[in-house]
Amino acid sequence: MQLSPLPESLSLTISKIFAQTRLQATMLDLDQLCTLLHNGEEKAICEKWLHRDEEEKLNSLHYEKRHIEWLGGRICAKEASLQYLLGSHANQSKRAGLHAQILQIMPSASGRPFLDEKALPQDLNMPHISISHSKGYAMAVAASSHCGIDIQADSKGLERVKDRFCSREEEELLGHELKQLQLPQHLTLLWAAKEAVKKATTLESMPGFLDLMLTHIQTTAREGLVSRMPGMAQERPTPQTESQTTCLFTLEFQEGQKKSFSRGLQFQVAVCLHQGYGIGLCVIPSQVGENNA
Repeated sequence: MQLSPLPESLSLTISKIFAQTRLQATMLDLDQLCTLLHNGEEKAICEKWLHRDEEEKLNSLHYEKRHIEWLGGRICAKEASLQYLLGSHANQSKRAGLHAQILQIMPSASGRPFLDEKALPQDLNMPHISISHSKGYAMAVAASSHCGIDIQADSKGLERVKDRFCSREEEELLGHELKQLQLPQHLTLLWAAKEAVKKATTLESMPGFLDLMLTHIQTTAREGLVSRMPGMAQERPTPQTESQTTCLFTLEFQEGQKKSFSRGLQFQVAVCLHQGYGIGLCVIPSQVGENNA
């Protein structure tokens, strides 16, 4: 089973924007996992990746789609967490004792996943984690501060509910700054970005979709991020570059919806389109996350 890093263009954007945050992220093709399970590999996969309590949980998930998505998400989160932990500890004895089966991912009261520290050495700096899946992919991130990741399949269904998460001003901004894309792709990116922010915030201050307003878009170029201001010329990309669209969204909390947020609080989200999916990753600096806990 081959786990992959995030798309290269997205990874480059993440490394520029969230340079002060240690993080690891990975993704998995769920069709590949499904094939392995159908070929009788589930027992071996569980023995490698799951804590015994997680295996019990998996066995209770009888709906095949949910079964595969849950397992794929846990595998991605374990891999990202191991990469994070192994990269932060030079002590060889501690590194040798780290493996996926002793890591246990627990749900909080809100369903937000976190790593249980009980089975690990006390001096390990446990990462924050986030998990997402959509149709054919699962993915996860492990980071040194609050984080959120989301993947969303490009779907016409988002158009039917766009009023629940996309304002007229946001739709106009997306249309102006990302002229090479169509409305379903605009909505896919916006949904993934807002979900990533929601997952990165704490339960008590979790914003709603319309509590967050997209205020700025920066697109990527070979030399880095390029701000697109109204009136700037913008070449229409080829189909190949359309499928690799990567940019940075700035979302701003709308005052008056939730008092636990600071006025004018902004969130940055690296987003991209990849093989018909929108991917968003948000990191919130520790001091911001702590002030809004």
